[in-house]
Amino acid sequence: MRAVLKPFVIHAAYSPIETIVFFSIVGTLAYFHILSAIKHSAFFAPSYPSILRPSHALLRGDEWASVRETFWHHAKAKYSPDASILPLELFPVEYSLDTVLSNAETTPDWPNFFTNAELTDSVLNFTKGIPTSISGFPYDKACFRPISGGALDLEAPCFTDELIISRIIYQTLALAPDVKEDFTTAFNRLIKSTNFSGNVALEVEAKQAESIGDMKSSKWVAYAATALVVRFWDLAKKADSLDIVLILAGYVLMHTTFLLLFYRSRRLGSNFWLPSAIFTSSVFALLLSLPIAMWFHIPMDPVALTEALPFLVCTVGFDKPLRLARVVFSHPHLQSPVGGSSSNGQLKPAGEIVLESLSSVYTPIFRDYVLEIAVLVIGAYSKVHGLREVCALAALVLGMDCLLLCTFLSSILCVMIEVRRIQSIRAISKSRVASVATSPTSSPKLRPVNPSLGRKISSLVLGEKGSSLPATRGKKQDKPENPVARLKLLLITTFLVLHILNFITPLTPQRHLSPQSVNSFRKADISTPAIQHVLGSLAATERIDTEVTDGSDATDHGLVVKVNPPIHVRVIPLNSTIGASANSYTSVSGTSRSTSEIVESFMSSWSRLVGDPVLSKWIVMVLAVSISLNGYLLKGIAAGLGGKGSMAKLGGVRFGGEATADAAAPVVVQQPVSPVAPIMPPILAPAPPPRRPTTFTLDEVDRRLQARRLTVTSSPGASSSNSSDSEDHDEVVRSLEECIEIFENGPRPVSVALSLLNDEEVILLARNGKIAAYALEKVLGNTEYERAVRIRRALISRASSTQTLEYSDVPLRHYDYSRVMGACCENVVGYIPLPLGIAGPLKIDGHLFPIPMATAEGTLVASTSRGCKALNAGGGVTTVLTQDAMTRGPAIDFPSIVQAAKCRAWIDSEEGYSIIKEAFESTSRFAKLRSLKCAMAGRTLFVRFATATGDAMGMNMISKGTEKALEVMQKHFPDMITLALSGNYCTDKKPAAINWIEGRGKSVVAEAVIPGKVVKSVLKTTVEALCNLNTKKNLIGSAMAGSIGGFNAHAANILTAIFLATGQDPAQNVESSNCMTLMEPTNNGEDLLMTVSMPSIEVGTVGGGTVLAPQQAILEMLGFKGAHPTHPGQNAQSLARLIAAAVMAGELSLMSALAAGHLVRAHLVHNRSQLNTPVTSTPVTPGGPLGTETGGILGVKRELGMSALTPSASNGSLPPYSLEKP
Repeated sequence: MRAVLKPFVIHAAYSPIETIVFFSIVGTLAYFHILSAIKHSAFFAPSYPSILRPSHALLRGDEWASVRETFWHHAKAKYSPDASILPLELFPVEYSLDTVLSNAETTPDWPNFFTNAELTDSVLNFTKGIPTSISGFPYDKACFRPISGGALDLEAPCFTDELIISRIIYQTLALAPDVKEDFTTAFNRLIKSTNFSGNVALEVEAKQAESIGDMKSSKWVAYAATALVVRFWDLAKKADSLDIVLILAGYVLMHTTFLLLFYRSRRLGSNFWLPSAIFTSSVFALLLSLPIAMWFHIPMDPVALTEALPFLVCTVGFDKPLRLARVVFSHPHLQSPVGGSSSNGQLKPAGEIVLESLSSVYTPIFRDYVLEIAVLVIGAYSKVHGLREVCALAALVLGMDCLLLCTFLSSILCVMIEVRRIQSIRAISKSRVASVATSPTSSPKLRPVNPSLGRKISSLVLGEKGSSLPATRGKKQDKPENPVARLKLLLITTFLVLHILNFITPLTPQRHLSPQSVNSFRKADISTPAIQHVLGSLAATERIDTEVTDGSDATDHGLVVKVNPPIHVRVIPLNSTIGASANSYTSVSGTSRSTSEIVESFMSSWSRLVGDPVLSKWIVMVLAVSISLNGYLLKGIAAGLGGKGSMAKLGGVRFGGEATADAAAPVVVQQPVSPVAPIMPPILAPAPPPRRPTTFTLDEVDRRLQARRLTVTSSPGASSSNSSDSEDHDEVVRSLEECIEIFENGPRPVSVALSLLNDEEVILLARNGKIAAYALEKVLGNTEYERAVRIRRALISRASSTQTLEYSDVPLRHYDYSRVMGACCENVVGYIPLPLGIAGPLKIDGHLFPIPMATAEGTLVASTSRGCKALNAGGGVTTVLTQDAMTRGPAIDFPSIVQAAKCRAWIDSEEGYSIIKEAFESTSRFAKLRSLKCAMAGRTLFVRFATATGDAMGMNMISKGTEKALEVMQKHFPDMITLALSGNYCTDKKPAAINWIEGRGKSVVAEAVIPGKVVKSVLKTTVEALCNLNTKKNLIGSAMAGSIGGFNAHAANILTAIFLATGQDPAQNVESSNCMTLMEPTNNGEDLLMTVSMPSIEVGTVGGGTVLAPQQAILEMLGFKGAHPTHPGQNAQSLARLIAAAVMAGELSLMSALAAGHLVRAHLVHNRSQLNTPVTSTPVTPGGPLGTETGGILGVKRELGMSALTPSASNGSLPPYSLEKP
């Protein structure tokens, strides 16, 4: 047995954290298994079904009020056709497509009574024929007829009420109370005798009571606790006094065991952690034993387990874990070094201390376990009911407790050793600090510290803390217990309990309860919509004028009804088309379960399980302990690495042993290292023997890397120096052979070997084909992205003709390249910063937003700000979102046009659409298919998938969903061939009329009214001029040019600037800029009504360029960062609304400038600065400049001249352009 447990013990001693986490996970899984068994056990199942009783209501004026059953019986006793109070019985019938039986086959969700008229008519025809079809029941005489002229109208039709919702038809029949035969029995007989040969079949079902497995966490816990207490109390009332005394004595002994655990742990120096660890280990032993007991089919009764719980606790006990803890905390090397002063203060690893302690007490502890389990096995083979099961379970618990003692508890003891060492180190440090702060003139003799009153009381009641440890002098040590005496005591107790159980048997599994103790009575709910609809119809039909007075038992006129429990009738479709569709639906839903669905189902189940009241508290407790323990250990490690006082003497705190060769080595002060960190000493001889990197130790590598980092930090400008001579003078670059040796035979992984080389040596390897330039990030490691970019930049620059990139103004440093790699760009050599301006703010849908714009075009931000000012003066912009659907249009080839047409018809059908929709949406919880549009070109079929994609722009999401949908289509049409996932029917990043007509992404329409005085004062023009210019330019001019979606002035300007600022795809401005700007006079021509329609704005706030930190900061400023927490897609939709409103501001300002003639002058002021004109490139571009004999178009010499500008008639009378605000 020692050989079996030894590997587990060693792993637990040297990997304590992993062991604790492993058993925590296993214990949690065992809890799930036990939880499932409890929920589905027969113990908590109701012995008798829940009884649903009728409800009674009285019509008071226009309102119904609940009354007691006696009131209805009183009215029934006085019933006559001329009675003032008419009693009625209501029989609700529910015709539902859904079943109330848990084990029955379910009807698919898509058929309902609103969409399937044939199904609805079939059910309604049956309901209308009930009066004439029901046999043996006087329905025509017993039915209720409305009052006409103050008396019953015998010729009036019988009162019935029907209410139709999506999947249920409610029918309520009203009958007189003097019917001899039960209507429910007659109705069941009618259903069974009817031959359903049409479209539907009807079947009466009895509603099942809610089982404990269907209850939510808090509800089932309350139900289980209540059931356990009620049944235990029922047994206690019937049990003898001796049984109650024995169980009570057992519980007293159990709590005494807990108190002894706390008391003995305190004597070992721990008030909380040690008893908590021992108790947790025992709980885990019980949790892990219960599933094993279920696997062995050991019957367990919860009441019997409750009675036997004290026996289990006393049997398992806590003496063996306490014995191990006493030996561990009494180890001679717990706080002292291994070899005294010769060991340089090195402490023995905690794992070795636990292993040595366990070896010293292993024999007596294991012997006790074996003897106790043997006695329990004998009891498990006895013939006494109850004792047999409890002994078998106790034997399993003891065996599991032995395993956990050697693994889980040993790991916790390792952690406690480290914590105690840290506590001693910190105590020594505090005492030294206090001694330094003490005055030199004070007496060196310390005065004894008087303990406080609370400490004196706790020491007197609970004992002195740590009194059982060997450090306490003058204390008598506990003698080791004699296992033979414990065995005799256990045998006597076991056989005594055995004989007592033979006569008393309180642990019998047969439990008989009276029906009255478990029956539950409920009344029919009259607040449901169906019953409320019936009661309203009755009140409207009767038109009772008198009002019932309070406190009276009878009224002059009135109506009292008895609402019986509803009869549930399941509607089963029999139509062949419906059945085939349902079968197809079921087959597809059962076979197209993808990996993402499995993961989503697992995450949903996990979220539901985490909501368990016990598990949630367990997770919070474990996290709190983990955080506090990690923080404490990190403080201790930091103190140990500080090298001050006793910390350096003790040698730090570590979980495992390690080589101590460097501990005794003297500290050598190294010379400063150059900026590029030469690892080898300078080459003094012409051909020195190469130093193999395999001789490097990890400590030496750490010291050299730290020196290299310090040197690079002290001289940050070395990498940007333009003098290569100075670099060659400072750096020592090893030969290619040495670099290859370090690269191929150095420390692994490769990133560690490359960290021993400087940049020039890595460049040397790359230029000689040892490292690919595109793979620098991979080989250098995830923490060296900036170095990889710097090296690649040097490689590309030195291979170019100009060789200027390496030291150019393209920025390199202070950028998070980890967000770029694998997401945004490849072969990165830097980043291009763009000027970022803020226009506005602009009031959009009642809220003010800044308009971020990244652009290099002057006047754009200023012009947009002017438009925002004018729009805000009119109350801001109102936007509406008309559509949200990204598209993807694959091209599919078929052998013939006939098959292509069949596929198109199948896609357009309800069956095909539902199958494709289910397959498509299985790939993502955010992908929601909106529509499918098909088009044929010969044998090629184009399908345009339109999908809502949440807050992502959605191209990757919709591509994955389209691919899954095509796989499902392939099963129905095996001959189809997918030519391309994108067949340009989307259409993405290309101008297309389908995007302008059908829309793509977010379709937004914005509207604003600008007062006429604002048009004149801010925009310097008139409403009439703007409307005329908009018609001639944006509408007629664009039509003359044959534009598609270009009925605007410059929507792409504003949209692209916002795209760049917020991390959108700039290439998608092609279709996103589709815009129609309309202007018309309003309010009798005094004000301007402006609208902007943009049907294809393609934006997102998740993925793509939005992962970059600057772009995320802009989205965070707007309040649109990431996915919306409660309404997926709302952030991206809000960004589209902002873009449409900003486009309106830019359109308004530019059109006003054109109408006023200010455009040219504004650009001359803002966008034509002579100071920023770039100089000629070096080297000069080949060929002469344009207009010379060697340059220009086809070498033709031109004379370029510009005549003086003359004012035109349209703007000659306008005031000069000014940048000042009006």
